[in-house]
Amino acid sequence: MICRRKFLTAVVATWGSAVAGCHVTARSDRVLRIFNWSDYIAPHLVERFAKLHDCHIVYDSYASDAELETRLATGGGGYDLVFPSDRALVPLLAKELLQPLNKSLLPAARHLDPQFLGVPADPGNRYSLPYFWGTLAIGVRVDRVEPRPDSFAVLFDSRYRGRITVLDDLEATIGAALLHLGYSLNSVDPQHLAEAAQLLRAQRPLLQAYTSDSYKERLIAGEAWVALGWSGDLLQASQEEERIDVVVPRGGTMLWVDSMAIPRAARRPDLAHAFIDFLLDPQIACDNALAVQYATPNAAARRLLPPEVQADPRVYPPQEVLSRSQWLAYRGPQIVRLEAVWRQVRA
Repeated sequence: MICRRKFLTAVVATWGSAVAGCHVTARSDRVLRIFNWSDYIAPHLVERFAKLHDCHIVYDSYASDAELETRLATGGGGYDLVFPSDRALVPLLAKELLQPLNKSLLPAARHLDPQFLGVPADPGNRYSLPYFWGTLAIGVRVDRVEPRPDSFAVLFDSRYRGRITVLDDLEATIGAALLHLGYSLNSVDPQHLAEAAQLLRAQRPLLQAYTSDSYKERLIAGEAWVALGWSGDLLQASQEEERIDVVVPRGGTMLWVDSMAIPRAARRPDLAHAFIDFLLDPQIACDNALAVQYATPNAAARRLLPPEVQADPRVYPPQEVLSRSQWLAYRGPQIVRLEAVWRQVRA
């Protein structure tokens, strides 16, 4: 899911090295080590926190759930704060790689919208609090696709042969097919998966690519006209190219949330808690959301956003769409059924 968090590329290219050495006058024991998705925070906020708390920040990034899990499992980096996806939380908790949060140190958590608390992986939010959320969405070139679609059906439309991309992500792409067929995103019913496999095999000749990291650029360049992707990436593309629009399927879609969590082996959980609470401050959360173009789960921060952003259904889908949408469930051993479908489709 690396592309889901790519933004402000030119800015971050120069920022990464600067943060590693920011506020070097801080005491040597006041070091906060952060491991986050690539380019997934407003750079000035990291620098602001370092100055506010008189600390040195080591800020590293990762590109996949597997990289995060491996690093924590092996103790590499000695990180104090991480930002796992909802589907990464399950193995991290199963391996006891995260520590419980001390809620008394997180008073700003009161600003979080209850509908984004209690994700299936951590129903009591004992180990995590939401950072950003979004949807599985579709980017379309409005100069090429008419009328404006409102469902996943456009991904299977032969009129756009050779101009469609879908994610190279078995759960997302199979999930989109299941939703299009009228089934649950999380179904592991053999008949439902057989129908999804048939649909995705029929789709293959229409595709330009399976890609999780270039669909935004393909849309902007006009090479692709329809792309299954993550809402924030697609919104960034629409800002760069006005002929791109973002469709959140009216019948419902996948919801996801990325969280803030503290590794069990963290050396400075005090600074990690302070950073989480800092990010939950409504004005800070508002600034961060405007920078990265993803939806904030912070209800107070959302009220501070410009009215046009608050009202944008591509960023904040209406409640009737949310009520028809689903969180991705952990399949456990049954994931092998989806893997079998994916092998058929990609063969």
